[in-house]
Amino acid sequence: MKIEIGESLAVSYLKHVKRCVIYQTNWKSSSQWAFLGEVGDASEAFERLVKDGLLSFQGKTKPSFSQFLKQAEIDILGINLFEKKMYVMDIAYHEDGLNYKNEDRTIKSFKKKLLRSYLLLRSYFPEDYEYEIIFASPKVRPKLNKELEDATEALNDLRDDVLSKGAVVFKYIANDKFKDKILDPTLEASKDDADTNELFLRSYKLLSMPYTAPKPVKKKEYIADLDPLEEVEDYLEDEEE
Repeated sequence: MKIEIGESLAVSYLKHVKRCVIYQTNWKSSSQWAFLGEVGDASEAFERLVKDGLLSFQGKTKPSFSQFLKQAEIDILGINLFEKKMYVMDIAYHEDGLNYKNEDRTIKSFKKKLLRSYLLLRSYFPEDYEYEIIFASPKVRPKLNKELEDATEALNDLRDDVLSKGAVVFKYIANDKFKDKILDPTLEASKDDADTNELFLRSYKLLSMPYTAPKPVKKKEYIADLDPLEEVEDYLEDEEE
């Protein structure tokens, strides 16, 4: 089984910081499900996004709305029932920093992924829930970081028009903000919890254990180790006592 440490951190973040009582990785819809929301509204939003060029597809054929949803997968999904909030997270981690060569294609894929998550929530979850859709990365190169910030702002600007149904906010969290808003709060909120399924936190606690160097073993003295002129006499005297 492949273990994605970024997804494990995101699950712990939603569980302990956002207080989601339901959380799942790699969430996909089923063809057997009925639409909970107004399918016409979500489908209309899909068509508008395609028409405006915010959703584009490789090849000549545009998928139907139902096909589009079937192809979609949410990396991490969380539900806070008390506050009636839905959370979607996608974490991208590259040791050298997120820095794709084709930035134009990267921005389009970024928008497409977040918009697809929005349409999934609109289709299968109550409209009276608030939606928070997050893309996060611990390290993003400066130029791409600015492009992703602008793309996130552009998505939020759609809320008064094509995305008017359902209260949604798109968030992009990277670099120092990733540490301040995701990593540190998760470690603090989960310090008194232990769950074998939370692999990121178990790894962190393993590294944080108070390891100490072993104490030196006291060496036993043998006759062969003693000074032959002085210490042997003391040794034999002790033995006679």
